[in-house]
Amino acid sequence: MTTAGNPGAHKWIIGLDLRERSPGALRFGAWMAAHGGDRVVALHVLEDDELHVALRWHHLDEVLAGARTAAETAIDAAGVRASLDAVDVIQGKTAEDALVAAREAQGADGIVIGRNAPREGVRAVRLGRVARKILRALPSPVVVVPPDLDVASIGKGPVLLACDLDDAGDTAAAFARGFAERFGRTIELVHIAPMPDAHGSQYLPVETVTKIRDEHTRVAEQRLVGWAASHGLDAAIRTVRLGTISDGLVELARERDALAIVLGSRKLSTIERWLITSAGSDLASHATCPVAVVPPA
Repeated sequence: MTTAGNPGAHKWIIGLDLRERSPGALRFGAWMAAHGGDRVVALHVLEDDELHVALRWHHLDEVLAGARTAAETAIDAAGVRASLDAVDVIQGKTAEDALVAAREAQGADGIVIGRNAPREGVRAVRLGRVARKILRALPSPVVVVPPDLDVASIGKGPVLLACDLDDAGDTAAAFARGFAERFGRTIELVHIAPMPDAHGSQYLPVETVTKIRDEHTRVAEQRLVGWAASHGLDAAIRTVRLGTISDGLVELARERDALAIVLGSRKLSTIERWLITSAGSDLASHATCPVAVVPPA
């Protein structure tokens, strides 16, 4: 949907985790409201399992009141109250199911959620259960934000659009274009071309390996030109690098001080989504900037 004040503005549901995962998501949501006119609603979900335990000793009204107080405290601690449309506590079987249902019920354009791992450092669990499952379901654009992102660390650079040249990527391209326009940023088209290290590098001369890499890059650059033209993005900056998608985009986002990375998701069956770790999930768990994963049409 679009908001009345700004025809291009979006409405977002922010998943409010009362632990340390949500401050970055709240601050980025507030930033989008301040700079693009987006509307933001923060929701904390009381899951059935935890609620059943609490109800053994407390009345439902008492539990809800306590959760609302904790949610309000988290909002104040993040310093974003003035930018939010609403803060609420809802009930649901699981947080991921409740947030997805709330997005649909409220006609929101997407979900913003924090992750477990900060921008720097190592964590065994980087995404967290709710973020991981929402990315698997991907009912709408989902933006994953590092928990320690603050206003000062929001990138001043472009929106990076990850281009899979074997996939149309129409919805991701449209999302990235609108996102960049709304916040006055340029788009940089990025294709990370896989280049196996075992491509004869153990026994071929260095000069030959260099020629192979150069040819691989040149072919990818030519294909990216065609991809850009087919999406009306001829004027966008284009970058091709060799390597793995996640590592390449994380590194480039740091270099460019990117506002966000946008990438599309392939159409996968339910079983495939459970078995395959998608590029979006991998990237969202490691990037130092927000990552928007956009479902196919």
